[in-house]
Amino acid sequence: ITSCSLFFPMYPAFNVSLVVSCMELFAEWWYFEEYKIWKSAALVGCVMMFFGQALIYYSARTAGRNYWASCREMPEEEEKLEDFVGLEVPDRRIVQEGLYRWERHPSYVGALLIGVGSQIALCNPIMLALVSFVLWASLLYVALEEEQELYDEFKGGYANYATLTPCWIPLFNGFLQGAAFTREMADAADEIAATLEDDLANEEDEGYYDDENCESDNELLPSWDGVKKGGAVWNRQFREPWMLG
Repeated sequence: ITSCSLFFPMYPAFNVSLVVSCMELFAEWWYFEEYKIWKSAALVGCVMMFFGQALIYYSARTAGRNYWASCREMPEEEEKLEDFVGLEVPDRRIVQEGLYRWERHPSYVGALLIGVGSQIALCNPIMLALVSFVLWASLLYVALEEEQELYDEFKGGYANYATLTPCWIPLFNGFLQGAAFTREMADAADEIAATLEDDLANEEDEGYYDDENCESDNELLPSWDGVKKGGAVWNRQFREPWMLG
């Protein structure tokens, strides 16, 4: 059983969660019949599921072929191209109209509403807590992976879109912003490292490090010239002579 199983019905754990939900429903109905079914809770749960399904439907309609598209490269272990099944779609783009103008993961919001709403409608307190946390965590994992792929594909275009468009799932913004900051810092570090390597190679080619340009070993050692005698810095040479010459 994995966390993602509660979101994708093709996994066996999704069926397990349905069975456990039904077991809790009938067990609590059997022992606490007078407290089990609340019409107001059932109504709220059904409304949440309706809006969740509507969000998924309209987000899929708006994104079109980009909704399920995946821009994946063939794994190295695949020897034959025909053995690798991908979902490559030509002319991929960042969808920014419709629901995606206010929420960059509207279908995930819909999935969370459906999962939580179903347990509220069934009045299952135990499964409500379990499904809410596991579904939230699985959606966060999927969102992080998806945004990494989109950033790798669209670079600055998706970074700008993610900066201007929030995510309304609780606590998602903090995690997604942290991941975006880490990506940008890693890219910046790689660019700086590549620039330094190029500069170093150019200087070596130009003979910058010839013997005439290099200072002697004595000149490279730290000196106490100009340091005021009797001060704290001056006295360090007697307490820690191995740190400064």
